Amino acid sequence: MVTIEQYERWKDFALRTARTCFKHRRNPTWRQIEANVQGFFDGREFYDLEELKSFVDWDNCEPYPPDSLRYHKSYRCPCRHCSRGENKADCPYNCEDGKIFDYAEETCVSDICAESAESWNPYYWSCKDSEYERRDEQFCGPVRCCIRAGMDMAVHPSMGVVGFTAGDLRRMYPEGVPDWITGGKDHRWSYWLKDQINGRFEEMKDETRLLL
Repeated sequence: MVTIEQYERWKDFALRTARTCFKHRRNPTWRQIEANVQGFFDGREFYDLEELKSFVDWDNCEPYPPDSLRYHKSYRCPCRHCSRGENKADCPYNCEDGKIFDYAEETCVSDICAESAESWNPYYWSCKDSEYERRDEQFCGPVRCCIRAGMDMAVHPSMGVVGFTAGDLRRMYPEGVPDWITGGKDHRWSYWLKDQINGRFEEMKDETRLLL
């Protein structure tokens, strides 16, 4: 379950990553990456606590509880009066329970990013997969890295994001990297390619590569 505090940390981390870690990118620029990250958060009802509570990590989510508004909105009425997919709650007829599809649709963060690729990638509907894949790697990849790394740090770790260093985190937080990222003075980090321990964050060199 994602709390409002975790959400704020997630969003802040993702935006800082875009501004700081892609400074030398030219196509796309860091400003383009930041704009897409901002658009990701602006385009969702993340302050709807029911959706936030359903998130577990990048690839996993919990079903909406039966007493939630989102659960009931995910029921679709297949009766002839509602054949265009209106919500059950909006149906003017007393549809019998037997005629209602019994499912509650939930969406994890990776799915939301996949949906967002339609706006990030102009070749989303292209008949040439090569055009889509090239654009996806070049433009959409950095956006996903920012969003996923933020969720892994603020909410719950998944398989993680590689390519960032301890120095990146220090530049992202010039006021001091907070404990919810470093794990505190006694936390020891795992090396991102080997089953080894890096040690405490404060002892790491800037070039130390991390798994976020």
